[in-house]
Amino acid sequence: MLFVYPGPGADLTQRANEFQGSKDLPEGFTMLLDPDYLFTNLYNLRWDAPRETAYPSTFVLDQQRKVRFALISKTHGGRPPVNDVLNALKAIQ
Repeated sequence: MLFVYPGPGADLTQRANEFQGSKDLPEGFTMLLDPDYLFTNLYNLRWDAPRETAYPSTFVLDQQRKVRFALISKTHGGRPPVNDVLNALKAIQ
């Protein structure tokens, strides 16, 4: 599981640490920093509005790195149902 944390390069590590707080990430979960929105812009995920960074997005890739499930939301509440993601994961095993 990979979580991409985008933002301006200056102080991005500090901001990501503040976001995470004192909580440990679950096992198998990695946070990747995206300085200056390089990844976010490459995949047209930039939510260029005040106090926003990137559209909430969920992707499932197979072993060949081919996208098998994708949902890019233009709202905060547009997350995929857990069963949709689990079904996509089961389909690639």
